[in-house]
Amino acid sequence: MQDSEVAYLSFDQDQARTLAAASQHLAELGGPQARGVASQARQWAQRLHPTLDASQKAVLQRFADGQLSALMCSQMACPGSDPLPEHLPELATLAQSERCLYLASRNQLLLELVNYRAFAFDIDNEGQIMRLVGNFKGGGSVPRPDEHQHTEVELSSHAGLRLGPHTEAPYNCSVAASEGRSPAPSALILSARWNPAGEPTRIIPLRAIIEQLGSLHALALTSTSFDFTRSECFVAGQGEAGQATSMLQFDPDGGFSLRYNSYRFSLNDHASDAAARAFDAFQVLVRDAQPLAFVLQPDSALLINNCRALHGRDILQDNRRLLVRLFGYSRFARPIVLNDDPLLVRG
Repeated sequence: MQDSEVAYLSFDQDQARTLAAASQHLAELGGPQARGVASQARQWAQRLHPTLDASQKAVLQRFADGQLSALMCSQMACPGSDPLPEHLPELATLAQSERCLYLASRNQLLLELVNYRAFAFDIDNEGQIMRLVGNFKGGGSVPRPDEHQHTEVELSSHAGLRLGPHTEAPYNCSVAASEGRSPAPSALILSARWNPAGEPTRIIPLRAIIEQLGSLHALALTSTSFDFTRSECFVAGQGEAGQATSMLQFDPDGGFSLRYNSYRFSLNDHASDAAARAFDAFQVLVRDAQPLAFVLQPDSALLINNCRALHGRDILQDNRRLLVRLFGYSRFARPIVLNDDPLLVRG
């Protein structure tokens, strides 16, 4: 049965050809990190939009309005062959490859179709908009050729460890900048270059969980009763842990927004008993939830509402799995902008 929080969008052959031509053009300009590409992506999205039928436009508008947890896009072309390598190439090599730039450019175009802006944080991913998600640092089910036993592996998308249910950092605010910090991403979009074992990305929509919590527990989650640890993928010396922050926020534009990480969040020492009960109840509901599984391949992309859904994955089984990820801000987000083109914000 289809979840009302999740929608599916497929493109016809003509639309897929336009997407492919646009993505190739943007990639040849240098991809999302190149100056001027964001405006080009917006123009391509405006050209593509009139070719969509009413149902396609309605689905895109629901995501744009923040009313969906996830949107799966399918039936998109990837020109040319892309043989599966014996081992995952080096990160620097992949970042410059035509295929990764193509997928990143297509992701940027899909973000524009839902009126989202691709961006990067200054303290994360070296300020780059495109992030490659793969086992570059170890921790997968099968050790990497260069992996040393007993080496501690960081909990990040550059490793193969299991990542429990979470929203993307930072966790201080969700929609508007606060105390010199930009809000968390409104969304992320993932596409797969290689996924030979068909390993899924798992999504937990949050609306049903919040409704099950009830009004008093939900109210307690809006209190500043929670702590979180610093993300390991932030630039050394930048970013920090947080204390006495809220998890749930209600906003007149985007409805509700929740910030949470199953391995970084804890109860603050000064939290009330009501907040402790709410936190326990929330974690039980997340633990017992049945995640929705999405197997990504080069012809598909998954848009995840970072305010309305948790996402995660199991330990990687095939170290050649490689996803291409972009962050996006909705029209409601108000970050601290450091550079407009490409969009860079203060983390």
